[in-house]
Amino acid sequence: MNQVVQFIHGADLHLDSPFIGLKTLPDFLWEKIYQSTFTALTNLVNHAIDKKVDFVMLAGDIYDSDDRSVKAQAFLKTEMERLNQAEIPVFICHGNHDYIENSGLHLKMPENVELFSETVETKWLTTKNGERIAVSSFSYNSRWMTKRMITEYPKKHETADFHIGMLHGFSEGLETSHGHYAPFTINELKSKGYDYWALGHIHTRQVLEIQPPILYAGNTQGRSSKETGIKGCELVTLTLGDSSIETLETQDIQWETLEISLAKRSTLDDVYRKIKETIEIKEGSQKNYLLTIELVDTKDLLPNVLKKIIQGELLEALQQISATEPFIWVNQLKIQKRATEDTTEKMFIMEEWLHGIEELSKENQFNQSTNSLFDFALIEDLLESRDEDYRSRIMKQSLTEISTELVNESRDNHEN
Repeated sequence: MNQVVQFIHGADLHLDSPFIGLKTLPDFLWEKIYQSTFTALTNLVNHAIDKKVDFVMLAGDIYDSDDRSVKAQAFLKTEMERLNQAEIPVFICHGNHDYIENSGLHLKMPENVELFSETVETKWLTTKNGERIAVSSFSYNSRWMTKRMITEYPKKHETADFHIGMLHGFSEGLETSHGHYAPFTINELKSKGYDYWALGHIHTRQVLEIQPPILYAGNTQGRSSKETGIKGCELVTLTLGDSSIETLETQDIQWETLEISLAKRSTLDDVYRKIKETIEIKEGSQKNYLLTIELVDTKDLLPNVLKKIIQGELLEALQQISATEPFIWVNQLKIQKRATEDTTEKMFIMEEWLHGIEELSKENQFNQSTNSLFDFALIEDLLESRDEDYRSRIMKQSLTEISTELVNESRDNHEN
């Protein structure tokens, strides 16, 4: 009989993500966004139960913080119990966001959950069909994991029908803003002889190798305008020497960036109708969207139309929606920088600068813009917290630099 195993590979759930910078949204929308990481986990568990998989793998950053709120832990426990009732085992490792610390504050998971310790270890499972599965992994014991933990992974065990590696870390050579933790190379992974590598840490789905399959599942729910597109988990089916992989959507809210050309459009009504037509196309998908709209080819716009866009009036009009689902919320409306600017348009450069200063001075906008800094090593040593003093210090320096740029811009315009 041909040996086969099917499982779900998910990663980077970031349960209880604070979504800093979005709390000024309408209450119904903020609550939906805040709950989205939890809903994404429920969707993953639903997929596992519907597909009757042999097991589930969650490759790190289950929680958004090492503090692990009681709410997030209780929610995870409830969802793991659903899998337990369905007789589906779960393998979990912890990453840089939810590293092992203060174990006395952790809720105990159901008996179907296998948690990996801070040293590389191999756990075993015999499926209902009798296949022997070996899973090797480890959990972070600190936020800044720079050690090459891949060197401690064993070779494929000779008695395993399938040996799977789970690793929350950075593949050397990738261009990414994520921290370079627990680094490895593709050749190092392949040298272990495993049948599949379930990776976590990078929030965009990426297939690094087809045979054996080596891939990042990406995160289960986008958390900002930088994490656009479909988010989900991988349904993996392995047979001896072959595999099939299907992405299953889990996100409750999808972040998207849309580019809209305003060529040959000049009036406010022209712009409004063009944006509404684009949004209506999205309505057919029956999904919740948070949109960033970038306007291009704006040279034909009337000066006062451009001014209303810059000052945020058009964005405010687009955000007048009802509390129904699915929703499409325009979170940002941007004018893409133009290669050429006529004299009339230059009038608004100063206004745009000043509007930018005003927006960034607001606490929620500032926090949203700088929140990702705290994912990097040494930052916490330089900036102790995201308090008012920290914000004021950086804003003071930034305003000085912006003022200098404004003076230079004004002088250049005068000389031209």
